[in-house]
Amino acid sequence: MVHVGKALSGLTKIGSLLGTICIVLMMLHVTADVVGRYLFNAPLTGTIVIVGHYYMIIVVFIALGVAEEKNSHISVEFLTDMMPRTFQGWLSVFSGLFTLFVFGLLAISGFTEAMKKTNSGASMEQGSSLIAIWPSYWAIPLGAGLICLIAAYKVLVRVFKTPNGLHETLEDDEIVHD
Repeated sequence: MVHVGKALSGLTKIGSLLGTICIVLMMLHVTADVVGRYLFNAPLTGTIVIVGHYYMIIVVFIALGVAEEKNSHISVEFLTDMMPRTFQGWLSVFSGLFTLFVFGLLAISGFTEAMKKTNSGASMEQGSSLIAIWPSYWAIPLGAGLICLIAAYKVLVRVFKTPNGLHETLEDDEIVHD
């Protein structure tokens, strides 16, 4: 099981690297557009479409798996901290199953939509250019699929109380094994 966790951690590292690259590219792209627009009266064609349909989508959806692996989602723990550690572990299993259900639906519907957009060759017109946007639709099922894989794996690890190989915090690991 540890090898599966390490492989999933490897996927999240790739996702994190991809997200970081997209943030840097987005920053450079928008800066170049602003400089071109205001200094040379020559903006970059397609900046809005590329930022909105590529960089932002990739950053948001690919990062879902990273957040799940690190237990970095927003949580309010004032009630659960007062519960017995065993109950906290089972509540964690329930939340993992709920995460799996919700993001499983998102992955399926995202895949269906990505197939439609791919088959139709979806593109957007900006200025006099057509920019293909269908590839960006694949970030949704990929990101949702990654969070599903990690959530399912974490549930299995919690239920069977095995080492996981993920890069979680030590505090979360202690709750799992109590």
